[in-house]
Amino acid sequence: MLRYWKWLFVLLILSLVGFIPWYFSSLVLYPGVKCNPEHHVFCTDPSELGLSFETVFVPTADGLQTESWYIPGTKADRAIIFVHGHGGSKNEGLRFAKALHEAGYSLLALSLRRNSGSFASMGYYEPDDVKRAVTYLLEEKKVKEVALFGFSMGAASSILAMEKDPRVKAGLFSSGYASAMDVMVESAKRDFGVPYYPLIPMVRMLLNMRGNMQIETVLPEEKIANISPRPIAIFHCDKDHYVDVSHANRLIAKAKQPLEVWIAKCDRHELIWNQNRVEAEKRSVDFFRKYF
Repeated sequence: MLRYWKWLFVLLILSLVGFIPWYFSSLVLYPGVKCNPEHHVFCTDPSELGLSFETVFVPTADGLQTESWYIPGTKADRAIIFVHGHGGSKNEGLRFAKALHEAGYSLLALSLRRNSGSFASMGYYEPDDVKRAVTYLLEEKKVKEVALFGFSMGAASSILAMEKDPRVKAGLFSSGYASAMDVMVESAKRDFGVPYYPLIPMVRMLLNMRGNMQIETVLPEEKIANISPRPIAIFHCDKDHYVDVSHANRLIAKAKQPLEVWIAKCDRHELIWNQNRVEAEKRSVDFFRKYF
């Protein structure tokens, strides 16, 4: 009987060791997608802000049709793409939409692949989705110049997309991370008490297998310097509870000029606008007016 219980205990441990990495990799790949009014504020569509818009479909390289919003501005030749974060939606950029639209810019609130029936990859596949959105604006909307405004995973993806795509003229990266693996390790330890060994290597293996990717290569800090001499800005909360401000500092340390930095007084992830609305709108508009 004792031997039976020993084997049962071993089986239970092995099951847990297998289940936890699978569960955590599922959280990364398939986050729940929702608009939170306390966070994103505007959870219907641009008409909530009195903005006229068109629902458009931006194709990805693998055949997805991302349902996005195009908001035409008076500067018909210049458009800014909002790139949302992990578990977010195209609503995320609407907090900044009114101010940027009043400055004349056309806007594309891009919906990424997770919101179109696929999975999230923390910036492995999303940069190509962003590049496809740039192509869409240039070819379908006939704009002359394109800039990016990314949030969290969208900021990381925008850094990687801009580094590869010289057609992007300026980039504002808000609450982004320096390394996808690092931010996941930090999240796993903080939110779930998951130790690095042996579970995190198993999570990485499962992510790479299930997503057909190499998550450890998502390293915006290693690419951001290559964007220069095109202008960029980095915004981050000084007490960000999810992507620690150390990620912003790592990006800043590697970035080259022209560079603008704002470490805002705020204590939650990607609540820069919510807790500093006037200054957030002014700084974002001033950056794009200066460089774009």
